Amino acid sequence: MRTSQLIINENQLGTRLNQAIVDHRRGEFGLLLAMLSNDARDMAQFHLDDQAGDIEAKLKRQFELPEAQALTSALHLGEDKDNSEQFHQSGLCGFHLQQYLNPEPLVHRGRDPLAMQEVLANCDPISAARFHNEFDTDTQVIELPHFTEQIVRQRALGDILA
Repeated sequence: MRTSQLIINENQLGTRLNQAIVDHRRGEFGLLLAMLSNDARDMAQFHLDDQAGDIEAKLKRQFELPEAQALTSALHLGEDKDNSEQFHQSGLCGFHLQQYLNPEPLVHRGRDPLAMQEVLANCDPISAARFHNEFDTDTQVIELPHFTEQIVRQRALGDILA
C-alpha cells in the first residue's frame, strides 16, 4: 500500500493518522503506525551534535557567563568568601556587584564533613559535645531515675492527691 502524500517530519504524522481514522483507511493507519519507532533517539528532535560539551562552552562565551557559583565552602579551611562588608560600605548595589564578581558559596557546612554532620544530628547533645571535645569530663552528669522508679513515684503522688 502506498500513501498519497510524503511525510516530511513527525508533525505531519499526527494529522495524517487522524485523517486515516476519519476516512476509515485501516491500511494507511497501520502503515503509518508501523513506520513509527519506539526508540526516542530515532526522532529528529533528539539528534544533537556530538559536541554537547563544546556547545555549553560556546554558549558561556557568547553570553559572557561567569563560572558556576560554588555550592559549598569549608569554614575550617579558611576558604570562605564574605561579601557582607561590601554591603555596609557601598549599599545594595555594591553588594550585588561584588556578588557577581566574587560569588559566595550557597551553603556553609562548618568544620565537619556532610556525612559526619548527619551522624551528629542524630546523636544526643552530650555525644556531639564529646565529639567536638567540648564536654568536660570533670562535670557530673545528672542521672535520671529508671523508668519504673518514675512510675512508682507518680503512683505515690497520685495516691497522696486522691
